[in-house]
Amino acid sequence: MVEWKRTVPRFDKSNSLLKPQTVIRLLSDYSAPDTIVVTDVGQHQIWTAHHYAFTQPRTLITSGGLGTMGYGLPAAIGAAAAHPGKSIICVSGDGSFQMNIQELITIVKYQLPIKIAILNNCYLGMVRQWQELFYQGRYSEVKMISPNFVQLAVAYGVTGFKAQSENEAKLIIAEAFQHKGPVLIAFNVMEEENVYPMVPPNHSNDQILLSR
Repeated sequence: MVEWKRTVPRFDKSNSLLKPQTVIRLLSDYSAPDTIVVTDVGQHQIWTAHHYAFTQPRTLITSGGLGTMGYGLPAAIGAAAAHPGKSIICVSGDGSFQMNIQELITIVKYQLPIKIAILNNCYLGMVRQWQELFYQGRYSEVKMISPNFVQLAVAYGVTGFKAQSENEAKLIIAEAFQHKGPVLIAFNVMEEENVYPMVPPNHSNDQILLSR
């Protein structure tokens, strides 16, 4: 276990301007300790668990291994309704977010102070990762075509931002957290970044993958 903590989750080989792991760490750095973080399902779910510095119980809401894509936004609404006045962050991917995107209108109607962070990698990332690692890179039905999330947010009445570099992410996250109403931030991150550690199908835990 000690060795695992020294080597994973690793992202030292990334050439991206904006790494998804960096986004999660920045969200953690700029948020209050009692912020409730809600995730959708996918790679961003695991990166949040790895890189967000949770310090208080009951501040991570996720569907775990149930795989319920589209869970994040409605769950964030529920968290905001249950804890009025608390900061809420919804971390989602471009795939999961579009499954319940219409709930933006509920957030606007009740002016819920939810900060939505979309890790936009233009893929159904976790499925793509499996296809890369275990199906010789034969990608099928995983490439995403997404809308302009910022313009879409504005159409719903939500303040929207986009970040493509770490410096942009820092500035925008700081500004978003000063905003009292709902905010959506689309982070354009590395397309083919993988989540590690990962146990291959039909393998035991001692055969865990730590990198490509």
